[in-house]
Amino acid sequence: MDFFERLRHGVVVFDGAMGTQLQARGLPAGGCPELWNLERPDVVRAIHADYVAAGAQVVETNTFGAVPLRLGHYGLADRVREINVAAVRLAREAAGDRALVAASVGPLGQLLEPLGPYPWDEAYAQYAAQARALAEARPDLIIIETIADLNEMRAAILACRDHAPGIPIIAQMTMDRTGRTFTGTDPETAVVVLQSLGAAVVGLNCSVGPDALTGLVARMARVARVPVSVQPNAGLPLLQPDGRTVFPMGPEEFAAYGPRLVEAGASIVGGCCGTTPEHIRLLATAVAGLRPPRRQDARAEVAAFASRTRSVFLLERDLPMVIGERINPTGRKKLSAELRAGRLAMVREDARAQVAAGAVMLDVNVGVPGIDEAAAMAAAVRAVQEVADVPLSIDSPGPEVLEAGLKAFVGKALVNSFSGEPERLEKVLPIARRWGAGVIGLTLDEKGIPATASQRLAVARRLVDHALAAGVPRQDIVIDVLTLTAGAQQAGAKETLRAIRLVKEELGVRTSLGLSNISFGLPNRGFLNAVYLAMALGEGLDMVITNPLDERIMDTIRAVRLFLNRDRDAREYVAVLGKKTLVHSLEEARRLLDRPTGGPAPGPALPAGTAGDGPGSAGAAAPLSGGDRPIPPVIHGPDDPHGARKQALYRGILDGDRDRVLENVEAALADGMGPMAILNEALIPAIEEVGRLFGAGIYFLPQLMLSATAMKQAFARLKPELQKERTGRAEIGTVVLATVQGDIHDIGKNIVAVLLENYGFRVIDLGRDVKNEVVVERALEEGADMVGLSALMTTTMPQMRKVIELFRQRGSDMPVLIGGAATSRRYADEIGAAGHGRDAQEAVREALRVLEAVRARRGAGAEA
Repeated sequence: MDFFERLRHGVVVFDGAMGTQLQARGLPAGGCPELWNLERPDVVRAIHADYVAAGAQVVETNTFGAVPLRLGHYGLADRVREINVAAVRLAREAAGDRALVAASVGPLGQLLEPLGPYPWDEAYAQYAAQARALAEARPDLIIIETIADLNEMRAAILACRDHAPGIPIIAQMTMDRTGRTFTGTDPETAVVVLQSLGAAVVGLNCSVGPDALTGLVARMARVARVPVSVQPNAGLPLLQPDGRTVFPMGPEEFAAYGPRLVEAGASIVGGCCGTTPEHIRLLATAVAGLRPPRRQDARAEVAAFASRTRSVFLLERDLPMVIGERINPTGRKKLSAELRAGRLAMVREDARAQVAAGAVMLDVNVGVPGIDEAAAMAAAVRAVQEVADVPLSIDSPGPEVLEAGLKAFVGKALVNSFSGEPERLEKVLPIARRWGAGVIGLTLDEKGIPATASQRLAVARRLVDHALAAGVPRQDIVIDVLTLTAGAQQAGAKETLRAIRLVKEELGVRTSLGLSNISFGLPNRGFLNAVYLAMALGEGLDMVITNPLDERIMDTIRAVRLFLNRDRDAREYVAVLGKKTLVHSLEEARRLLDRPTGGPAPGPALPAGTAGDGPGSAGAAAPLSGGDRPIPPVIHGPDDPHGARKQALYRGILDGDRDRVLENVEAALADGMGPMAILNEALIPAIEEVGRLFGAGIYFLPQLMLSATAMKQAFARLKPELQKERTGRAEIGTVVLATVQGDIHDIGKNIVAVLLENYGFRVIDLGRDVKNEVVVERALEEGADMVGLSALMTTTMPQMRKVIELFRQRGSDMPVLIGGAATSRRYADEIGAAGHGRDAQEAVREALRVLEAVRARRGAGAEA
């Protein structure tokens, strides 16, 4: 009975942890688990057999870290094939005909570009090497698990699809108690992206216990068109004072959550870290005979697109979807010049502005003659993702350009476009299918645009048939029946409206329209566009590619949504238009009150959001990408001559705007702002606000890293100016900073370094994954006053204790401060650390406190 047949008979039970079982059987700390497939096959086989005896219907191979990169840490990079093939064989021998074999594929332990230094192509190559070995060994399934970065999961799925074809893939992300991965992906977005990439099952594992995952499973199951799996830890891991990690949830408590997970929608249940054969035995008993209820909501049946952190579902109540058209150099000389010069400031600005104005997707086109368009598309897509959290429409006639954009985009995109010409059909549709993208089909073939609606319907039918044959789901197919210029082909405008209705009724797919062409060459184009849009929406148009900065367009959409009963109780219309009317009325009242007697009336009031009310204005509050929360302005008095400049600096850090940060700093210095004022009154409040937004779950790792980078650039420029101000003053103390051995995360440490330097400390930053001996030697060589250690992972936290012990062995009472997501003040006390910082500001306060204690101790020693 194959896997999917088993699923039809009920819940499928997977096994539990492998690593802790190996350790219990003698695997030494720091040993390579996968090497035991070759050196201790009897032990690995016995663990599988124990799980099968406990009732596991699927056992996972001992290959979690069997990629060249991770095996290379043990000098085993050249044994990838041997280790993976042996692992599948051992699992198969233990499973017999009682269980299936799933090949485990785990994370690389590297943060991929653009969030980290590791190239996406190299990540793909790592997974491809393992996939080729698994293709030879032929497990029943491949399970890609414990992945926290959606971009890394994309690389793993594509590598397995390409190099181990025909083996079904289970894709499991790991999320924490916030309900997101540490890079910001939520359960619904994970489902949208992973199933579009070809995962046969999507799910969650590791990180937390079943109590925290039950609700997340339910969120996945409501939107998934594939089965959902879950393999929780035996509770939240706890680090003991002796360095051991324990899992508090016993087999009975763990198994009690089994029925709840199934009720939430899980078709596959199992265990992760800390679970044992006894956990699985009781779990299998608890879920025997159960079936998950079918609780899919309307979102599972409609098209959906996603960025890394946000999903957009094409539900009737939310239509039409507004796709911003402004990232397109056609007719825009300045944008063309920027793209030709390799600059992306306008791309970022247009992205921010369109999302703030209401666009829920952005079209990206970089078609400038004479440039490397594929490279420019990849760069533009990455730039847009830095500032906007909406899905993208990748727009180009070049297949290689489309592929470059899709590769760079972390999410599920829309391809704009393909048409009826054979070459476009053959090249574009496979690219879209490979990357899991939706497609816009243009009713255009080698003969041109058909004149009548019925002829366009015939072309649309062929487009839909070809897309379905290429593997693109019907939900992901959009047809654009094309607008003709009414000034030249007046009858065509009516045929386009008829064609929208016919495509909707006959083919059952979504429709889109590039709006601006309808008014080309005619006066008052904005008015014509708005009227034609209203008519098209009346015919059932679902998506419009337009300029969302045109208020007439957006107001028309809001009005039509109200009349079609999509905007219930007119809430959106009143919220936006009522506020706008009030603002205009207040502005006009102010102008009338301020007008000199007998003088001319002032010009019309500016609409909110236009020139004079932007991010550079004093007190302006621009919205986050997505428009879901206003960013508080930096605080300054109404008469502050540098108010607008401070706001621009503050906003630049919040946006992570690396293109503008240096020119903002230069302008502030030229305006007479001192470097300390720039730092204390704009930059530090901004980075503190970034930290608060991150802690509140409004910002995620990508935004945090961008802001930290922008802050470092600004501070690097200010540093020589600060040193000039400090002439004759020595630094107040020396701090050695490091991310501990085995840990690659250093964002928080980098922010701490910036703040410490601002307070006058000499900071020696050793970087990340720093060996314990190096930390001790360098601190003693430099005569440091203290050491600051950072760790994100519970597995690397014990290195902090080891550093402290090394100092004591050297006869040094060096104060060591610790920080990082998994650390706590209690843990600091347990290991003998001098202090603990929950965030960057507290870390600085702790450093100042420790410095005062060090000086007092030295003073007392000198007196003695």
